Amino acid sequence: MRLPRWNLTVWILAGFILGIATGLFFGDLTSVMQPVSDAFIKIWQITILPTVAISLIVGIGSLKRDTAKAIALKAFLVLLLIWAICVIGYFSFQLAFPPRVQASFFSTRFLAPVTDINFIDMFIPSNPFLSLSDGIIPATVLFCLFLGFALMLDDGSGPIVSILKTLLRALERMTHIISLTFPVGIFVITAVTAGTLTFGDFLDLQVFIITLAAAAILLGLIAMPLLVTCFTTFRYRDILDASSRAMLLAFSTGTEFITLPLISDGVEKLFQGRASETGNGNIDDEDGDRDPGTPGGTGTGLAGDPEGTPAPGTDRGNVRSLSEIMVPVAYTFPLLGGLVPFLFILFVAWMYKDPLGLIGQLRLIAIGIPSFFGSSKLSVVSLLNLMHLPADANNLYVSSGILRQAFVAPLSVISIFSLSTITIALTTNRARFRWKRAIVSLIGVVLLAAIVIAGLHMGFTYLLAGTYHGSDKISQIELPLDPSGNRLDSVVNTTVYLHKEDVPAVAPPPPGARDEIQAIRDRGVLRVGYNQNNVPFVFFNGKGELVGYDVEMAYDLARTLNVSRIAFVPITGTTLAQSLDSGYCDIVMSAVVVNTDRLDQMKFTDPTVTVHLAFVVPDGNKDKFTQLDEVQKMDGLRVAVYNNTALVAVAHQLLPRATIVPIDSKEEFFVGGKADALMIPAEEGYTLTLQYPLFDVAIIQPSDSYQMMYAYPVAKESSDSYLLALDYWLRTENDYGLLQKKYDYWVLGEIPSATEPRWSVVRNVLHWVA
Repeated sequence: MRLPRWNLTVWILAGFILGIATGLFFGDLTSVMQPVSDAFIKIWQITILPTVAISLIVGIGSLKRDTAKAIALKAFLVLLLIWAICVIGYFSFQLAFPPRVQASFFSTRFLAPVTDINFIDMFIPSNPFLSLSDGIIPATVLFCLFLGFALMLDDGSGPIVSILKTLLRALERMTHIISLTFPVGIFVITAVTAGTLTFGDFLDLQVFIITLAAAAILLGLIAMPLLVTCFTTFRYRDILDASSRAMLLAFSTGTEFITLPLISDGVEKLFQGRASETGNGNIDDEDGDRDPGTPGGTGTGLAGDPEGTPAPGTDRGNVRSLSEIMVPVAYTFPLLGGLVPFLFILFVAWMYKDPLGLIGQLRLIAIGIPSFFGSSKLSVVSLLNLMHLPADANNLYVSSGILRQAFVAPLSVISIFSLSTITIALTTNRARFRWKRAIVSLIGVVLLAAIVIAGLHMGFTYLLAGTYHGSDKISQIELPLDPSGNRLDSVVNTTVYLHKEDVPAVAPPPPGARDEIQAIRDRGVLRVGYNQNNVPFVFFNGKGELVGYDVEMAYDLARTLNVSRIAFVPITGTTLAQSLDSGYCDIVMSAVVVNTDRLDQMKFTDPTVTVHLAFVVPDGNKDKFTQLDEVQKMDGLRVAVYNNTALVAVAHQLLPRATIVPIDSKEEFFVGGKADALMIPAEEGYTLTLQYPLFDVAIIQPSDSYQMMYAYPVAKESSDSYLLALDYWLRTENDYGLLQKKYDYWVLGEIPSATEPRWSVVRNVLHWVA
């Protein structure tokens, strides 16, 4: 029995389905294929920019001067109108996204400076070849448009255009060869995404797909056909009938390119059908307006026939030739389908709880439309970078390709059809703008959109309710096991004192020369000062265990000193020097800031961590607190600072007009609402927002100008040998990568044990892996 041969679309669909099945079967084990996934994405981009550049030059350069002159302005105005509808539509649908309850650990990407976009370099190609090599699509597009117009105006440019057409066909063959890898590439990318995508991320992706589907139905099946009825005398059902074959083919294949002949044929048949109707004196659609080409009407009829009688063959041939020009030219411009990345970028900003403000959205529009002249895959990568959004989100865009293209391709078809139809109607004097129809259509579409968006918003809010578990990442975090797999507190006996009154008294150190290390060993106990308000450096987890970066460091120090016991004793910022000098503790390991005042009162080890000053503020206020000079101008500002810490003096110095509110616990700010903002290092602030996700962190910019160093203080009279031993221990920890490992675990939140591995068949059903 001979098996049927599958076309490429079926193979891609098979790769997509097999990728999902593989991801579900192997789970996060598929992450080993991530380099292969990245390689496929790069391979697919090889021919994109050259093809875009040459196709624009050829498409415009091939036009006849008279034809271009007749349709250029009309087509451009219609194009602007469609772009406006598209932008308003997609940006309105972001209102369907529900309130985002999301927070994360600190990430070094938060420190990347937010640079302003240089629109001159973005749009003006001083060196077009450099723009092409750097992937600056707007500048490349502008250069190609000018070159295409220059070739169109040159009567002797035919041979050059012919050569470019040959080159374009070669690039198309290259693209076809590369497209043969699509099934395998889609399989790998989808397998990695399905294998590593969490349930919460899957629900988030559903938000994008469902929103896109709703936008596609509203814009493609309602708004665009109604737009055509407002500028022509064609009826709504006739427009859908003429474009339905092309849209159905695009929906089933996921591409609009192969539908171009059907679009051109549909445009021609639409005009032919209306010509026969006008010849019979039929009344126009439900508005009751007469067709301007009918006897007794008020219009001028078809081009070249002022009496309204169709000229058989003449107008039909004119429409056919115009459609054969307009449809391919319209295909080169980004329309409804090409601008879908707008919705995806807005979705990514929502997904990562970094929504774009008004200025950011205007920048996205200005940069996005020229970028979409190229491949959407390439433009998404570029826009994610320009909008300072995670580049990893591109994998979601690629992996959703099958479902996404099912809606993108029909949107492209109906927008090409609408642009061509309206432009041809304007060119052949068959256009008639009907105000009554336009007002009714506008009101109807707006009301319908409001109902759909509100319904989606409510549905998504219900769907995502209860999916946030960020606070569990803090409450469930524990000290990591030692290299032998033992709990640290089982290797080193631990006593944690909650109140200073409970700490056993010790004799003060004798005057004169000291030998702290020997005294600690003789005592058999390392006494470490701590402050529990220093999450993620020192804090109590959900089990009541004292954990954190500095706590783990304390265990390492105890083992280095060969001490079998640790006593964690409570301290405050104002009693640091006294606690150390009196022998109450041997060292303080609790995110202590190094400053000039403290250097006069105690000695410090080498720095362990550099942190960045920030404000924790309610969601939506982040942008107001990133520039210190803007914060300093705020009237009536109340800024909370942890009591008895170095930040109290810092806050008074940096914010002389603000009211500084000392607090003793985080609940006073997050629950009690005692202040408008909390000044705190960003590394600690992000961890706090995991517990209180309705708040966000605004890092003061530039971030490298507002840094502080954490180190471990010891008594002012400590011996140099003690301090040298501590510094040597820290350098050893750094050289062996142990400091970075702890930073990754506690500050960046790279905690393997904090969450269960992704569900998979091999782990949860077959139990082949642990």
